[in-house]
Amino acid sequence: MSNRLIDRIPFTKILTVLASVFGISLGLCGLTAISPSGGGGFLIALGTLELAAMVLSAVGLIIVALVYVTLSIFGGSEEKVSQSVIPREQQDDKRNDKSE
Repeated sequence: MSNRLIDRIPFTKILTVLASVFGISLGLCGLTAISPSGGGGFLIALGTLELAAMVLSAVGLIIVALVYVTLSIFGGSEEKVSQSVIPREQQDDKRNDKSE
């Protein structure tokens, strides 16, 4: 099991959720703009909520993408080899010795 930070954070799930929130809020923002002007306080509150969700999800998308790129560049530089490399001929010799 790897202990690298980039492997422990589910970036694809985070990006999917943020992109979905951004798309939904963008779509609802269009519906609020099309509705008649007599919508009252409900549409103003809904428009404010949509705008806040859109801005926060866009900022979140940018930050998560930058963190992913940074971790993939700098986090993958330390690769640990758990076993020493043994040539194939020596491995075959060891197997033959054990079977005899």
